[in-house]
Amino acid sequence: MKAVIALGSNLENRKLNLDIAVTKLEELLTNLIVSKYIESKAVGGPVQPDYLNAVVIGESNLEPETLLMNLLDIEDQMGRVRGIKWGPRIIDLDLIIFGDHIVDSKNLKLPHPLASSRDFVIKPWLSIDPDGAIPGVGAIKNLGIFK
Repeated sequence: MKAVIALGSNLENRKLNLDIAVTKLEELLTNLIVSKYIESKAVGGPVQPDYLNAVVIGESNLEPETLLMNLLDIEDQMGRVRGIKWGPRIIDLDLIIFGDHIVDSKNLKLPHPLASSRDFVIKPWLSIDPDGAIPGVGAIKNLGIFK
């Protein structure tokens, strides 16, 4: 199943943090495609440093909830501290879509409810998957968030 995952880091060595996360994602997903890294301003939360973001696309045979748990484990292994909502973080891994699954549970919402409004997700995703789409929303190239 196609999985789209957004990555972000704004603490310590941001590029190294993304590189480490990508290496760990290579253990979870096959046929991994990684976007270029892009800079973005923090959205919401306290005043904090700019982010370095990327998107990866890969294939997974895991259930969506299991994949999410693996992403959370990677964040924990890398030292992510969950204190302030939308606060600074060493790594953030968000499952954006998982095939055409639509999930609305306590622990997982698919597609990610904010993805379609976040240029730091859509820009890198579009660069590696110009025909990408969000279930229930449509083609990412038609979102119009860049106008």
